[in-house]
Amino acid sequence: MATIADVVKHAKQNQLVEKEIEQVSRKPIQADSSGHESITYTTTKVVNVSNETLTANRVIAQNKEDPRSTPFHMLRAKVLKELRDNNWNSLAISAPTPGAGKSLVTVNLAMSIAMEVNQTVLIVDMDLRQPSLHKYFSIEPEYGVQDYIENDVSVKEMLINPGVERLSIIPGRKRMLNSSEKLASPKVKALTEELKNRYESRIVIYDLPPLLVSDDVMVFLPYVDCSLLVVESGKNTREEIESSMLIAKEKPLLGTVLNKEVDHRKVYVY
Repeated sequence: MATIADVVKHAKQNQLVEKEIEQVSRKPIQADSSGHESITYTTTKVVNVSNETLTANRVIAQNKEDPRSTPFHMLRAKVLKELRDNNWNSLAISAPTPGAGKSLVTVNLAMSIAMEVNQTVLIVDMDLRQPSLHKYFSIEPEYGVQDYIENDVSVKEMLINPGVERLSIIPGRKRMLNSSEKLASPKVKALTEELKNRYESRIVIYDLPPLLVSDDVMVFLPYVDCSLLVVESGKNTREEIESSMLIAKEKPLLGTVLNKEVDHRKVYVY
């Protein structure tokens, strides 16, 4: 049972997070060279990641001149329309099997959304068995989702801004083999409710494990508004895709992303 000191500690931490969210929602402070107002993060840890590092890690949605970014902007337009039309703000991304590129699609989609002047986005690594989002930013996080679940770490302590305005990350940090049991825990449900309700002006994107390797996705899907399926071209079979879609129908499926197609654009949206 939590002590009074614990309750007070968390109340103070939540107040700090609420203060920052209020600041972000107002988009205060100063204008950049393009005339857009800049966000100043006061409680979130900021780790400035260079564009060279991002590009080397195949995060290219921020580079509008790169033709490979175009499919992610197309995907952004489709996703944002569905979310706004339905008043949704939480999305889960998964794939039938490992290696389809779901995490890379998650990061590039979030990066593309963050390029919109009036939209903020938070990505959360809920692939507890194989957390990888932090690797695309070359960040070694001090805390991650697993620490929140096991050690009572606060949301504030997990949040990272990679030096990209309007984009925040809650990373994973270590493997959890009993992931389905952890995802079914009251703490995870409380976390998703907190992020959904407190970040109403933000889109929250969860990177989930592959659908056909465990029951993690089935456990987690009730916590989100909708989902997106990433399919690897030439690898995922029709049976795998159909089985994945049956599992994903727990919540509205926005569509599928055909990844790694032999073309310079690499990603196709359906």
